[in-house]
Amino acid sequence: MQAVAYPYQPVPERGTVRCFVLALLMHLLLGALLYYGVRWRNAVPEGVTAELWESVPEVVTPPPAVTPAPTPKPVEEEDADISLQEKRRKAERAARDEAQQARQRENQARADAARKEAQRKAQEELRQADNTRRRGELARLQAQAGGANVGTGSGTSTRPSSGYAERVRQRVKPNIIFNEDVAGNPAAVVAVHMAPDGSVLSTRLAKSSGNPGWDNAVLRAVARSDPLPRDENGVAPSNINITFWPKDQGG
Repeated sequence: MQAVAYPYQPVPERGTVRCFVLALLMHLLLGALLYYGVRWRNAVPEGVTAELWESVPEVVTPPPAVTPAPTPKPVEEEDADISLQEKRRKAERAARDEAQQARQRENQARADAARKEAQRKAQEELRQADNTRRRGELARLQAQAGGANVGTGSGTSTRPSSGYAERVRQRVKPNIIFNEDVAGNPAAVVAVHMAPDGSVLSTRLAKSSGNPGWDNAVLRAVARSDPLPRDENGVAPSNINITFWPKDQGG
């Protein structure tokens, strides 16, 4: 007899639906427990109200702190401060006044020096103009005399006396203005051309001392001494050389 093969069918298990329902119930119960547990922990406890019959002590506010007033300085210290400030102001004013006076003195000195220099130049110009006039007058007199020297007496010029040059030097020395220091005692020789009455017609440096300051001082002194003295015969020689030393103490 030949066996017949039938297809396999699984045997259904018993209680499957019940297990599923029980599992669902357990999950629902677990979820409810978790929900209420969390809510219970987060719930705010209700406050408790109590009525007190005992009186609350009154709070006493302390009086505001009084800041002590600054102690005024003694009158002596205030007077000392005022006196010191006044002295300082007076010293500053005195310093300003002194500086202003010094500037004024300096300006005055400059003005005086400029005025003296202007006067000196004016006098020098007048002297030069007078010398020019005298030279012109002498030339006119010489032309009239035919070239002869004009004199008072014989009409002819003579040689100067032995002491005439010294007399002229003594006349010129007080007019020398020179304050420089000179090494040694160099001599400056000045040649003077004069009219018969002693008027200075011209001057020139016949021999230099080597110091221009001394040479110029001597030339200016001769011009200041115009007219020069006449000789013993009453007539000044037409030409004479005079020697000057810066350290000359002779009288």
